[in-house]
Amino acid sequence: MRNVVGLDISKQTFDAAVIINGVEDTAKFTNDKDGFEKLKGWLSRFDSQDVHVCMEATGNYYEDVADYLAQFYKVSVINPLKISKYAESRFVRTKTDKQDAKLIAQYCRTAENKDLPLRKTADADNYRLKRLSALYGQLIDDCTAQKNRKETAKDEFVLSICQNNIKHLQQQIKAVKDEIDKLIQKTHLREQVERLAEIPAIGRLTAAILLNHLTSSDFQTANQFIAFAGLAPKTKESGTSVKGKGSLAKQGNRKLRAALFMPAMVAYRFKYFPDFIARLESKGKPKKVIIVALMRKLAVIAYHLHKNQCGYDKSRYLTA
Repeated sequence: MRNVVGLDISKQTFDAAVIINGVEDTAKFTNDKDGFEKLKGWLSRFDSQDVHVCMEATGNYYEDVADYLAQFYKVSVINPLKISKYAESRFVRTKTDKQDAKLIAQYCRTAENKDLPLRKTADADNYRLKRLSALYGQLIDDCTAQKNRKETAKDEFVLSICQNNIKHLQQQIKAVKDEIDKLIQKTHLREQVERLAEIPAIGRLTAAILLNHLTSSDFQTANQFIAFAGLAPKTKESGTSVKGKGSLAKQGNRKLRAALFMPAMVAYRFKYFPDFIARLESKGKPKKVIIVALMRKLAVIAYHLHKNQCGYDKSRYLTA
């Protein structure tokens, strides 16, 4: 099994748990440059450079330590839901920072390679795209929440506040979209975004969001990117009596899934992949299943175009 380090990170500090060459130990550090350097010095005592570091995606508190350690070790940032489900599978009842670090280390030690995409340190332009994409997603969520409140409002004053909030949020959403577009136009991101925007049903904004996720980790295969998105199918079968309906694992990035949903709807409506859709329809697959399959297909195409730095080949994908 691999040598691992698990980090449980908060705003001011983080706990570290190591399982290296059969030795287990824990320590606590400050979440700053001094703490990162002390962590690296502490890890050097275990006499192994072949170490895999895992941590949860906790707000943005993990970013600095992840980028620092990625210079020296393999680093993976894990969806907190995966760690939570792993804790349930091990019947873990104790929850402390030290215990959480140990749990993350144990997950890192036993997980399959496909579940441990390696983090890539973003350059300044990619990092700004990441922050703008995150802000755009937050504003969309806030606007949706206000629209839901407006639908149930029974007071004129409450209704007017919701309407004003929606108008303000829509202005902010437009401003962020414009800022993303300016960033793309003025930087090296332009060529990469335009390449992804060649995919049918993928607009420039969706292409920018896809690029943000594609550059967040070093995905070795398309399946690894699919798993990251939470678009991998989950089968429920046991013996001859249990044959549940297939579903999504969903232990992935919900923002990426959300970004792919509308393009998949458009691709289905306009039959951008006619042979693919026809095969699924001939098997009696319902619309919802076909939409999810199209989300996976779009993600796979985006992965290959980005990985191979090539343009969209209509003859290849329309008949696939």
